[in-house]
Amino acid sequence: MASVKEFAPFVLVMEAGVSAALARRLSLEQLFEKARRTGWANDPLDHGGATMCGVTIGTFRHWAQQRGWDHEATVGELRALTFQQWFDILKSLFWDRWQADSIRSQALANLLVDWVWASGAPGVTVPQRVLGVKADGVVGPVTLAAVNGADEHALFDRLKRERLAFVDRIVAHDPSQRKWIRGWKRRIHAITLDGLLLG
Repeated sequence: MASVKEFAPFVLVMEAGVSAALARRLSLEQLFEKARRTGWANDPLDHGGATMCGVTIGTFRHWAQQRGWDHEATVGELRALTFQQWFDILKSLFWDRWQADSIRSQALANLLVDWVWASGAPGVTVPQRVLGVKADGVVGPVTLAAVNGADEHALFDRLKRERLAFVDRIVAHDPSQRKWIRGWKRRIHAITLDGLLLG
């Protein structure tokens, strides 16, 4: 079965630009501490707003509310994001959204979870349409059975093509997002059937 710990270093490398060499030799927590130094962004053209190591302010506030915080999480608190918070967000809001512990193929789990991490709800509904199941944004037994019952290579290739087309549609709809298209595509191409290309 797929493992979030196999996927997590890829997110930090892609979101914070930490080196693949570090990802190979440091623990995940140590890698996160390195990533915190370069993982802050607050580009006015980025619809996600303030972001730390890939966690947007909206996602952080949603997670904090779920955890019972008695106030709305602030940008300052996002900037001070801890490893435990980051990993819990990755696992509970993204990995678990795809029920990825129950996906047999690590490669498919990587591609699917990264899509929902980067794009939100379409990262579930578009793959559901590819799978031929109800595109309701909820990964349940039917969606999981479709993922696990598919030919891994054929489904991976189709999902990857759909994700590349999806980012092209984002730019076609909103040309201000073009500045990120090369990075988005590099990230998508770094997810392969053989593993995650960190270099």
